[in-house]
Amino acid sequence: MFDLTLQERKVVLFLMGTALLGLGLNFSMKVNQRMKRFVLEYDRLVKVDLNKAGLTELSCLSGISPGLAKKILAYRDANGHFRKIEDLKEVKGIGDYRYEKLKDLLFVE
Repeated sequence: MFDLTLQERKVVLFLMGTALLGLGLNFSMKVNQRMKRFVLEYDRLVKVDLNKAGLTELSCLSGISPGLAKKILAYRDANGHFRKIEDLKEVKGIGDYRYEKLKDLLFVE
């Protein structure tokens, strides 16, 4: 059909490969944006209310062991409801580092 030299065939293959790579990158960027929106929406849905959560809910969160969950509940029982999420730092065993990991998983209502 087409009578192309070896070098012309290589150029055509290169151009076709580049076009396919561009289409693949474009597709992955669109999928990535949808995935990012999904993750942000999911993250909003799975936050736990610090004043209503029980032992099981707190223990299921990444970074909170059953022992630490008991300390959080004991603090809440002794001091009343948390007024703001930063009050979590008052619980023994929760320093700045752990607070930074937990603050996005919890909220106070």
